[in-house]
Amino acid sequence: MRETAHGTTRTRTAPGFTLIETSLSLIIISVGVLAMVSAQQAFLRKNAWSTNASTATFLANEIREMTRSFSLHDPFSGGIYFQDPVAKTGFTGWGPETSETTAADFDDLDDLDGVALGDAPNLPGALSLRLPGPVDAAARIIPDMSWNGQPVVDAANNPVPVPGWTQYIEVEKILPGDYTNAVADNFEQAAPFIAVDAFPLRVTVHVLYQGPLETQAKEVAKAVWIVPR
Repeated sequence: MRETAHGTTRTRTAPGFTLIETSLSLIIISVGVLAMVSAQQAFLRKNAWSTNASTATFLANEIREMTRSFSLHDPFSGGIYFQDPVAKTGFTGWGPETSETTAADFDDLDDLDGVALGDAPNLPGALSLRLPGPVDAAARIIPDMSWNGQPVVDAANNPVPVPGWTQYIEVEKILPGDYTNAVADNFEQAAPFIAVDAFPLRVTVHVLYQGPLETQAKEVAKAVWIVPR
């Protein structure tokens, strides 16, 4: 209300926001909310990737620690050899033996070729043996944990492996002068002569993870090392 020369007049102010102002406000708020949601999703993805990468690296190193004391080939069974050394036939001794039914039974490096410790449906190489896993450096199954921090066990009181993770191992013979060149398991060099069991070995551990809603396992980490003769 204000006084004028003609008397008292009344003025009215706008009772609220106009439609344009309201629309602009909603747009600004929506953009801010979407930005916050997008940032939160990116954070969760990065955090999940970091956690999985750390776990995969740990699982790969556990296999390396487990095999640190392994010989290249089984010293008790004669290692790998040709039953007919002249004709170079009857190659035997490579890979897991029939008596090796748990990860704790492995005692030499060639036992691990093609072994999968876990249930990943897709593997980066040929499968020779599948066992429960993943395992730690003492060849013990790494168990899933309950909400109260206790290991999960089955009806027979056996540990239930932590789900989703698989350690897949490849062991290859390589040339002494070229660690990048893998040769067949039964390869024996004529000149200069290198016996079939006298080559360095290259060990590769692939660590794969398959989430609860995924149909395929993805490789998260890989460890490679050379064991000289």
